Amino acid sequence: MTEPIARIEAALKRLGEEHEPPVGWEARVLAATATPKAKPWWWFAFPVVALAVIAIVVFAWHSTLDQPLQLSVDREKGAVAVRGDSAHVGDIVHAKATGGSRYRAVWVYREDHLVVACPGAPQCRRDGKATIADLVLDTIGEYTIVALTSSSPVPAPAGQLDADLGKTAEMGVHQEHKTLKVR
Repeated sequence: MTEPIARIEAALKRLGEEHEPPVGWEARVLAATATPKAKPWWWFAFPVVALAVIAIVVFAWHSTLDQPLQLSVDREKGAVAVRGDSAHVGDIVHAKATGGSRYRAVWVYREDHLVVACPGAPQCRRDGKATIADLVLDTIGEYTIVALTSSSPVPAPAGQLDADLGKTAEMGVHQEHKTLKVR
């Protein structure tokens, strides 16, 4: 009778062998549940520095857009020597618009008729964040220099001072004017 009992005992020992975990399972479980190594402190410094640089760039860009529109008119004397500060035929005028919103324009009118529209004319140039119109005063009369700025593109002028300024005012375009009398 011992043989059937030995056979049963051997069968009971083999019971569940197919469910035995693989070799080395304890090491894998301990490795998966171990606390991770702490990252060096400088790993946290990189994102902080990157965010600071982004904030500075955004602030600098935004602050330049918040500056008010400024129109400056500089004049160079022509070939003829003259006295005083009044403008004369042959003088060269540099009308410069700075500040304001993203889009800027400089328009120059003589006796209410458009002479130069910047940007776009050959007399126009950009210098950094300034739009500049360079104009030789070739005719006697009254010149009106207008600087415009807007967050959307400034519409093209039609050619008449009052109509152009009225149209841009309706669109919310900010304007600065200067008048120059040429003798």
